Amino acid sequence: MRMKLRYSKALMPLSLTALMAVMVASGIDAHAQTTDEAAVQVDAFPKVRITKRDCRRLVRHYASADVAYKPGVDVRGNPVVDADVNDGFAVPLPDVYEFNVTKDLSAYLDGPEDQLAADKAAAIAAERSVTATDAAVSSAALSLSGAQTVSDTAATAAKAAQTAADAAPNNAALATAATTAQATAKTAVAGLAQMQSAYDATQTAAASDDVSGALTNAQAILAAAKATGYTQNATASTASTTATQAASDSTSADTAALNAAEVVAKSEGITLNVGTVRFDIKTGAMTFNGQPLTNASEAELAAQCQAMMSAK
Repeated sequence: MRMKLRYSKALMPLSLTALMAVMVASGIDAHAQTTDEAAVQVDAFPKVRITKRDCRRLVRHYASADVAYKPGVDVRGNPVVDADVNDGFAVPLPDVYEFNVTKDLSAYLDGPEDQLAADKAAAIAAERSVTATDAAVSSAALSLSGAQTVSDTAATAAKAAQTAADAAPNNAALATAATTAQATAKTAVAGLAQMQSAYDATQTAAASDDVSGALTNAQAILAAAKATGYTQNATASTASTTATQAASDSTSADTAALNAAEVVAKSEGITLNVGTVRFDIKTGAMTFNGQPLTNASEAELAAQCQAMMSAK
């Protein structure tokens, strides 16, 4: 009895039973032949060799009963209460999950460039705002200082007038002058108190980056100071003009920053819906836009295995 053993170019997994059958058959054939025939047979056909590594791959591992999971008992065999007790809270889950695959299109709509322009405009606006509020505070400080000078001068004049009137109690003109000087000094002091309050408001507005509020209070201080007889010098005049212009520049910068931010907002939320993935928990089926999702490598391997097993 002769058995002819064929080998395929592609290695095929063999079961341990089939491998032992081949080895036994080869042994029977070897005893049935003569010594010369056996030598020829060895030269004509390759030998089958199996290693421990092959055996480990062929023999399936079965876990021992003592290591397998058993519900209701711990590792020592003692009974325990299941984690899922009767009064446990169960969350109902849907059988099918669906989610969309989207693509952000902002990168294709000049999104990064628009964002850069918006950031730059915002930085310019912030810088102009600081410049405007600083200018308003500077102008307000000069007006307040001028009003203080007027108030001090009025107080000095009132004191001098009163001294003159006291020296000539029968001089009606001096008495009238003293009264007028006292009234002027009181008005200056009252106006100075209001201007101090407005100056505090100017600083508060500047601290909160309120350009309009800072400029409004600075202009109110200037008007009040002029009402007490204050006249701006060149420095104070330049300061008030600078404050007004800086506030205008800040407003323009804020408008530009707002427009740039709106451009970014228009393209920021634009996305393309590429498709919908649908996963069925019960069946394990997953589709994309209605088409089944499969692993191409696994499909190719399955086709090759099928062809190999079908070959004669």
